[in-house]
Amino acid sequence: MKILLIKTGAAGDVVRTTSLLRVLKGDITWVIDNRYRAILPEGHPALRRILALDEAYDILKNESFDLTVSLEEDMACAQLAIAIPTGRLVGIYWADDGIRYTGEGTGWFDMSLISKLGKEAANAMKAANTHTFQHWLFRMLDLSFQGEPYCIYRNNIIIREKGLVGIETRSGNRWPNKSWAGYQELIAQLTANGYRCQVLTQREKLRDYLDDIARCSYLVSGDTLAMHVAMAYQIPGLAIFNCTSPVEIYDYNLLQKVVSPLLQQSFYSRAFSPEVVASVSPQSVHELVVAHMASMKEGQKV
Repeated sequence: MKILLIKTGAAGDVVRTTSLLRVLKGDITWVIDNRYRAILPEGHPALRRILALDEAYDILKNESFDLTVSLEEDMACAQLAIAIPTGRLVGIYWADDGIRYTGEGTGWFDMSLISKLGKEAANAMKAANTHTFQHWLFRMLDLSFQGEPYCIYRNNIIIREKGLVGIETRSGNRWPNKSWAGYQELIAQLTANGYRCQVLTQREKLRDYLDDIARCSYLVSGDTLAMHVAMAYQIPGLAIFNCTSPVEIYDYNLLQKVVSPLLQQSFYSRAFSPEVVASVSPQSVHELVVAHMASMKEGQKV
């Protein structure tokens, strides 16, 4: 079976989509934003090709596929999905009146920015949702999510360093309330307790950033790429959810979730709120991190 998978970004969403590599049977061509190409694994038996979006049509225009899985809410991706012949299309496609999605994708995309139900109904459904992203993703393909792990690039030379806590303070610009005001105080408290803290920084090469995470024995962040990468590498961690859905994130028995008491008022809000980003106390996070590290150590995961 030939499968065309269109998922270009964002980086964290690419990581969580890689759980499909555990279940899709056939030769997969993955169309991705070239910035995130380095996330995908090397030598995967089913991942035949990785193509950048801007080159995909020219390379694929004379091919056909048995299945196209189109997951990007983007005009260029939606147009590509219908431009390449396929036996079955699941997800996003382009119609004369704009971006649409197939019936199989209703559960997930009805809660999205392109929801056919309108913004108000989509937001209400997203707030009421009780299922993970992977639940909805697998359901699109008539599959049942059974905790299949992520499948990303991994440098096997990198060794996890005992007692090293990775801290990702950045959160991107799309959802400004993903940031948290307590990182510096948390770092001071952890350092005083004898832990080494590494604040993750921008790296010229994405795989160098992934390697930085792989060295950590624990990771603290918001709902970010680093959180997903840590779980892909079986690294326990804690994530602070100020404005995005904690329910959508499958924890793989690795992730401690801290939910802001102001989550509902800031749910997917694009307006920055100093009150929201300071709504979780550093002391409470410190206590949870120390307790979680101790419990995971007992299970021999730290």
